[in-house]
Amino acid sequence: MFRKLSVVMLAASILVGCNKNKIEVKEGVKIQIHSHDDKARKLKEGDIVSFLIKIKTGSDSLLQEQIDVTKPARDMVQAAGKAGYKGSLQDGLRLLAVGDSATIYVPVDSISKGGQQLPPFLKKGTDIKYSVKILKVQSKAEFDKDMALEQTKAKTEADARKTQLPQMIADYVKKTGMDFKTTASGLMYSVKTEGNGDSPKNGDVCKCNYIGKFFDGKVFDQSKAPVDMPIGQMIPGFNEALMMMKKGGKATFVIPPTIGYGEQGGGPIPANTPLVFEVELLDFKKGQ
Repeated sequence: MFRKLSVVMLAASILVGCNKNKIEVKEGVKIQIHSHDDKARKLKEGDIVSFLIKIKTGSDSLLQEQIDVTKPARDMVQAAGKAGYKGSLQDGLRLLAVGDSATIYVPVDSISKGGQQLPPFLKKGTDIKYSVKILKVQSKAEFDKDMALEQTKAKTEADARKTQLPQMIADYVKKTGMDFKTTASGLMYSVKTEGNGDSPKNGDVCKCNYIGKFFDGKVFDQSKAPVDMPIGQMIPGFNEALMMMKKGGKATFVIPPTIGYGEQGGGPIPANTPLVFEVELLDFKKGQ
């Protein structure tokens, strides 16, 4: 009897394990639940949710990630379909609870129908994959109180970085031992491999490998595979950097905040933060 019961329990556990990571459609959302706690606080309309997130294309090229628990992504839980189409990231968040992790698959076709203009490397018929882990859920009042404290702290740190920027850059250049030149915009560059042929122009689409770092060496962004990058649709310093390169070229660029993410910052980039990009230009094609 006990042997039969154990076999039944084993079969049930295998079934649960299989279902947990199954891609399914729930309330119009294509989702893969990795972990879920039925007893945890559920997300409801009007709540502010803090979460970690990785955004990838259908071919698993990394578009953006926010995985620092001290600087999570945030969004307000909205009514279903509020984004303008069913199956959005926001619709997927409504299905989760605190501590849950999941991947939400949002069709590129749905986003384009919702009125958003998409870059050319997002192909119709594919999905954008949002892998999220829910860290915290707050009421609007709780969130506003926390934000006021965070903004005061962030402004103090940003002002200090702005004051210290010239010395920060000088210390970084000295530490690397690399020979950097500077353009009129303030973009600094050190060429490792010159490359051949013409340089791309504004509007051209470049196929690149790249790594984005802070001065302390921490990577904030990195291509896992060659990615198409349209010149003119990125931060000014990166647009300028690509137009300096040639096919097959490799270079390191230091992008000051004035031609980067500025005094506002963006995503994992704090305000007034200089950035380092190691870039390889594999190829480029003329823009339409």
